[in-house]
Amino acid sequence: MLAGMALKRRWAAKGLKGKPNLVMGINVQVCWEKFCNYWEVEPRFVPMEGDRYVISPAEAVARCDENTIGVVGILGSTFDGSYEPIAEIAAALDTLQEKTGLDIPVHVDGASGAMVAPFLDPGLEWDFRLPRVASINTSGHKYGLVYPGGGGVWRDREALPEEELVFRVNYLGGEMPTFALNFSRPGAQVAAQYYTFFTGWAGKATGLSSRHRGTSRWIWPPRSRTSARSSC
Repeated sequence: MLAGMALKRRWAAKGLKGKPNLVMGINVQVCWEKFCNYWEVEPRFVPMEGDRYVISPAEAVARCDENTIGVVGILGSTFDGSYEPIAEIAAALDTLQEKTGLDIPVHVDGASGAMVAPFLDPGLEWDFRLPRVASINTSGHKYGLVYPGGGGVWRDREALPEEELVFRVNYLGGEMPTFALNFSRPGAQVAAQYYTFFTGWAGKATGLSSRHRGTSRWIWPPRSRTSARSSC
């Protein structure tokens, strides 16, 4: 939801008067539907067809216009764990900008895959290596390693309108920046995430996740999926 708020504020800064919309696959997690409902953004869903359980870049771009605040790509589809083609989506949006001037950012919902792809698929470009990716959310809670709520990261201050969204609070003797839907919240999930990184998460991800992937592909062979890579 915080990433969606940042996307909407970036769009609003352009001074456009239409209703904002967000393009995403019908396979998104329900939090995106909640965001669109709560913040009055029109959801534009890309349907799944046949054996394709991920977003189609061409169909996503076809739903974009001047009021599109962004396109959401999932790294680990909720349907089958497949990676959505983030690089292809970004390339399609690059082409759209060349033709129309529309500059539409991408948010990557890291879901399960962002904690796996850097280790099992290091050559896969889905992150800030792609200039069009503005923000990413992920955490290790899908693997039972941390509590939910790890948050997200933004490319730069342009992607996160700091003056409009980040509050600076004088609290307990010091100034603290805060960007959240509520102010006072636990930090256990952040501490736990740091702990997993500092205690050899790369090795655990490479070993454990590769075994999980092997098991899942034995149960459901990759030939039945539309994506060559999967977080499962």
